[in-house]
Amino acid sequence: MNSDKYIKINGELVPVTEEVYITYHKMARRERYLEEKDAEKGKTLYSNLDTRDTLGEEMIPDLSAASIEETILARCMVEKLYDCLFVLDKTELKLIKSLFFVGYSERELSKITGIPRKTIGYQKRRILKKLKKLLN
Repeated sequence: MNSDKYIKINGELVPVTEEVYITYHKMARRERYLEEKDAEKGKTLYSNLDTRDTLGEEMIPDLSAASIEETILARCMVEKLYDCLFVLDKTELKLIKSLFFVGYSERELSKITGIPRKTIGYQKRRILKKLKKLLN
């Protein structure tokens, strides 16, 4: 390649066409421009917060994660729910397990057991009311 245009790649000058040279420098200038705009607005890259032991990204709080209080409260409610499940008789417990733990729909459970779907729905609502009273 016969060229008087060079760009530095990994510390080494590499000959390039004029088109590549112009495009490369436009991209480099655009990157500097964006960095200048971010600096004006007080924005910074998380990688600028990196330390020897921690990545800057790890310092970002996860706002979607449950708080410790929420996690403990949920665990207590689950434990209380399991205690309440053992108050149910065998048929009630079997129905609740089939619907909520196995994941059958009322229609599927109706086909399996031969019990009408409306009856299953009624029993489910009655059992859930009972569990709600026990939880309160």
